[in-house]
Amino acid sequence: MSDAPTSVVGSGLSGLAQALPLAKGLLARRLIASGRTPTPYEFDRRGLRLAPGEQTILQQWLDAGLVTRVELETRSRDGTVKLLLALQDGKKVETVAMTVGACCVSTQVGCAVGCRFCASGLYGVERHLSSDEIVEQVVHARRLMPIDRVVYMGMGEPSHNLDNVMAAVARIRDEVMISPKRQTFSTVGGVKPLERMRQFAARPCLALSLHSANEQTRRELLPRAHKDPLPDIVAAADAYARDVGTPVQIEWTLLAGINDRDQDIDELCTLLKGVRGFVNFIVYNPVDGLPFNAPPIDRIVAMVRAVKSRGILATIRNSSGPDAEAACGQLRLRDRGNPTVS
Repeated sequence: MSDAPTSVVGSGLSGLAQALPLAKGLLARRLIASGRTPTPYEFDRRGLRLAPGEQTILQQWLDAGLVTRVELETRSRDGTVKLLLALQDGKKVETVAMTVGACCVSTQVGCAVGCRFCASGLYGVERHLSSDEIVEQVVHARRLMPIDRVVYMGMGEPSHNLDNVMAAVARIRDEVMISPKRQTFSTVGGVKPLERMRQFAARPCLALSLHSANEQTRRELLPRAHKDPLPDIVAAADAYARDVGTPVQIEWTLLAGINDRDQDIDELCTLLKGVRGFVNFIVYNPVDGLPFNAPPIDRIVAMVRAVKSRGILATIRNSSGPDAEAACGQLRLRDRGNPTVS
């Protein structure tokens, strides 16, 4: 191991794992994920002395850095930081570090689902993110603030990139030291992907982006979501959540005059009968050019009370960083077709 392999340069954390022996590679990745620089001393004090060739490999990797880099930081008044990350092929994604200790990561460049109220799918999807590109979002966030929770709620539909996302879940457990119980996979659902998720060893908590319990309304709002009947999707989500041992979170972005009526509450409660879960009502965050508004706060509170009166737990999510366009539904493709990374 006298010469560092060229594959290490610009290869991301997975390249470092392949270049160093198992225990040393894992320690190096954990130190980097915690925001620290791996030094020979860190290895010595754990009885993992680096050979000269291994020191060369590590230094070459550190000189090359990660496969992503922060191009722009946008800070919100509430302390939230939105990061615009440049990828090696010139594509860009956004991730969000929140003062509550959570990192909202993207899983694709863009999104294919095209939710009518969300900026992420305005221009479709360009490609999947690799597990390195997903994990590194948490590494960048940790360099700004303490992070002990990961939510796959940024750009992209995680179930469309299932293998890479579930690999990232396991790697974040092993390298970043954040348990799958502290990771949440947000998806529009689909029976087959939810069933596939049950087969993985490292399984995150589940959030089902429902937004309407009416088949026709949901298809209008989520035009390219899975076409499985809603009762089947909810049943598959409930089965997964029971396997994992945590309740399924039902996400419902509130749109005035569209999914905030008494009829919507009735349909929601009927659909969730017997489901081990809770409803998280998300106050709509404005997106330029989209014709939606959030209901008045008194209507939102009334909806929560109505759902609770039917024996279903309900909460209200006020998203972090809306003034920095860092809130739910506001992340989007930037500088499309204009690569900036060589």
